[in-house]
Amino acid sequence: MIAVSSTAFSVMNFRDILERVSQDFEAWEVVGEGRHSLPAIEKEFLELTPSYDLEYSAHSPMSDINIGSLNPRMREASVRELLEGMGAAARMGLDVYTVHPGFMTPIGFVAKDKVKEAARSSLRRLESMSRELGVTVALENMPRSPFSMATDPASLIELMDGMDIGICFDVGHANTMGLIDEFLELKDRFVNIHVHDNMGAIDEHLPVGRGTVDFLGLLGRLSGYSGRYVIESRGMDDAVDSQKELRRLLA
Repeated sequence: MIAVSSTAFSVMNFRDILERVSQDFEAWEVVGEGRHSLPAIEKEFLELTPSYDLEYSAHSPMSDINIGSLNPRMREASVRELLEGMGAAARMGLDVYTVHPGFMTPIGFVAKDKVKEAARSSLRRLESMSRELGVTVALENMPRSPFSMATDPASLIELMDGMDIGICFDVGHANTMGLIDEFLELKDRFVNIHVHDNMGAIDEHLPVGRGTVDFLGLLGRLSGYSGRYVIESRGMDDAVDSQKELRRLLA
């Protein structure tokens, strides 16, 4: 199933973008921030969505969120924000909740092991609530950046080690690292896939086929994957273009 997701949608009226998504897509990964904070839209979501033939999942808040922060107050605020979003996601019937692993800060660069410990502690709290609520947590691999965590398979698995959480495989992010093939070795743990393209250097979120990702080869190696392909785009027009190309390749 092909879904759509975009941070650009999160500044729009929920009813309006719901109507727009339903015209072209089968599913929507709601980015739970801005005007679409999950606790804030929960009531409206439950009132409106029964009228639409869509499936839904959620991306946790990203802005100002760092579950690996070495400032305990900032980390606690981040985790609480994610836990509140997960609680709303459960009440809304959303089955997958994608989260980012945190990022390096100035103090983090000189205490990297402590950042990992902090992120793992945060993830354990998310895992605990996910068990209670029946919502699957998907940890996303990040793009090339000196501030990013979990940019390669080993560091992603290190954060998840011993925890019952899945992977959100972000194709574009993996392409910036030149590690798509290596990430595909973890495909048995994929519960969500983010689809977008780039030229291999930076995270551009280009439409499918406009960059260097070998999508035909990639999709061939994902036979047996039963989760959603979530097109992450800069807007609806790019998303529709990506969907057309992705459907062609899947066929």
